[in-house]
Amino acid sequence: MSLVSSSSKQPDVSVTRVKHTHRPGRHCGSSAIRDLLEFHGLNLTEAFCFGLGAGLGITYVELPGTGTPFIVHVRSMGFEEKVFATLDVPFQWETFPDKSAATAALDEYLNAGKPALLLSDIYYLPYFNSTTHFPGHAIVAWGYSDEGGDVMVSDTERPQLLPVPRESLADARYSLAPPFVHHGNLFVLDKAQLEVRPERVRSAIVDNARALKDGGRLSGIDALDTWINDLPRWQAHEQWSWLLRFAYQVIEKRGSGGGGFRIMYAEFLDEAQALLPELGEMGLASRMRDCALAWSALAGRLEAGSKASCFPIADITQSLQAVRAAELRYVELALKL
Repeated sequence: MSLVSSSSKQPDVSVTRVKHTHRPGRHCGSSAIRDLLEFHGLNLTEAFCFGLGAGLGITYVELPGTGTPFIVHVRSMGFEEKVFATLDVPFQWETFPDKSAATAALDEYLNAGKPALLLSDIYYLPYFNSTTHFPGHAIVAWGYSDEGGDVMVSDTERPQLLPVPRESLADARYSLAPPFVHHGNLFVLDKAQLEVRPERVRSAIVDNARALKDGGRLSGIDALDTWINDLPRWQAHEQWSWLLRFAYQVIEKRGSGGGGFRIMYAEFLDEAQALLPELGEMGLASRMRDCALAWSALAGRLEAGSKASCFPIADITQSLQAVRAAELRYVELALKL
C-alpha cells in the first residue's frame, strides 16, 4: 500500500522499543509473513514468501451499492494460509464473535511476547487517512506503546512501527465486504521447525498455475473475459472515471509491487531456480515478466482512461486481451512442471 497522508501520525522513537523483525516491503501479506518467519528463525525474501503462497490471482468482484461496485483483485484469495501450508506449518485463522473478544485475544498474545498476523481494513488505520474501505490488508502487531494506549504494528513499506489506537485497530479487524470478510482474524506462529522443501515449492508453482487456468467465470484467466464483457456496465456507471482509476491502483500501486504482482512473482521464480533448476531451463521467469509487462500496459490504459473525456472501451478491451494471452502462455508452460 502506498496511500499515506503527510498528516498521518508517526511514532516517536520513544514508543517503538518493541522487539520486531520488520523490514520494508512491497505487498502487505508477503512482507508481514516474511517478518513473522524471520522472528521465528527462517530468513526468506518477500518475493519468495509470495511465491510460496501461490500469490497470483485474478478475481472479479461485484459490490452493488458501494463506491466501487466493480473490483478486480490480482492476488489470490487465501494467500496467507497457502504460505504456511507450503511450509508444512498448521495454519488456522482465529476468529471472534465480537471486537472485545478479538482485542482480548490479541492482548494475551502480545503480553506473552508473541507477534500476531492480523487482517485489517485500511479505512480504520489512522496512518492511511483513507476515505475508501480496503479490507484484507495484512499487518503484524508486535506490542504496545510506552503509554499502553496504542498497539504497535508494522505495515509494508513503512520502516518504523506505527501506533494504532486500540479502538481503531478493533474496528479495522472486522469487515463484511467480500471477498475479504474477516472477523478479527488473527494468527500466531508457534515455534516450529521451518523448512523450505523443493517438492513443496514445485507444488506451489503448479497449484498457482492451475488456479489461474481453472478458476471459473469470476476467478482466474476466465475472469478477464467476464471483465471484457462487463465493460459496457463500467462505461454506463456515473463514476466510471473512479472505477478505472481504482483498477489502475489495484494493479500497479496498492501493494502489488507493480505489474499486478507479476514482477514480484518473477523474482520468486528466479530464486526458486536454486531448488528447481528446470525453472531456468524452461524460461518461466521470462514468461512471467511478459505477464507483468502486459498488466502494467493495462494499468497505463486504465489510468489514462480515467482522465479521458469518454470511456476508452476499445483500448481497454485490447489491453485485457493482451493480458489474457500472456497469462495463458505462462500457465501452459508452468503446468508442464
